[in-house]
Amino acid sequence: MSPALAGAPSPAGLLEPLAIGALYLQKRLFMAPMAGITTPAFRRSVRRFGAGLVFTEMISSAGILYGNRRTLEYLECGADEHPIGFQLFGSGPAEMVRAAEACIQAGADLIDLNMACPVRKVVKTGAGAALLAEPEAAAAIVRAVAAAAGEVPVTVKLRAGLRPGDGLGSAAAPRLVDAGARAVCMHPRYASQMYRGAADHALTEQLCRAVPAPVIASGDVHGLADCERLLALGAAAVMVARGALGRPWIFQEILEEALPGHDERLAEVRRFAAEAIASRGERAVGHLRQFWPRFRRSEAITKESCARLMAARTAAELAELLAR
Repeated sequence: MSPALAGAPSPAGLLEPLAIGALYLQKRLFMAPMAGITTPAFRRSVRRFGAGLVFTEMISSAGILYGNRRTLEYLECGADEHPIGFQLFGSGPAEMVRAAEACIQAGADLIDLNMACPVRKVVKTGAGAALLAEPEAAAAIVRAVAAAAGEVPVTVKLRAGLRPGDGLGSAAAPRLVDAGARAVCMHPRYASQMYRGAADHALTEQLCRAVPAPVIASGDVHGLADCERLLALGAAAVMVARGALGRPWIFQEILEEALPGHDERLAEVRRFAAEAIASRGERAVGHLRQFWPRFRRSEAITKESCARLMAARTAAELAELLAR
């Protein structure tokens, strides 16, 4: 790799260590938690390319308490996935404490409390982004979980607010830090926006100035220049989210300024798919369909291969196609 030009983006800041409470991280570029995406196979894939911290999918605290089989599957993680954060959602301190204790027993290095999810089925239970309108309830959850978690740091993920201009996320953040949150992740879209429009990182900059804890920036991160801009605004770390779909090597692109060759990318597609099939069985067929078009867009697979993989109906058929 040639030396960076003066004034050009550099990954140096992302390669500095960061402490979040008692958790010591070697890099400041993380993989965001994503429902239906950040499975063990996906987490291992992005870690192979340099992700400094990975997260589980969003886990229902009620699902843990009631022993829901699918929810309990989210607690599974391998030795090669650390450091790993477990992300929880729920609306009450007692259930969140019990769920956090289960996550710590399962191997969580960090507990992240989701107060950002805008999806209706989550919000209508009083969880996710709904907690932005209930700062006292949100602080009570953080306080209780932080006390129960001991040395395992507790962080919070926030949206900017519920609707444009309400400022609920920024207003809640200082209170949540006072309650024990060791870092705050800001996704500067409003819940009403869902994933539309552009992330307003002027709000991220304001939050960096308003709280003493590290701020992790999330939203519209697609390359090194985006990361450098967010670090310059005061962010302590950066999260990649949708930018890693079909492109797990984005971490290597950013941290090493190098794109893996086509053969390496294709090998990773095959390895990721094989691990998904091994862990999910026939359920992997439907699960992987969301990835094939994205791997095609990143030029890891061809248009023709994408069409064949999308049409596959069994895990055995997928495995045969991937072996060609």
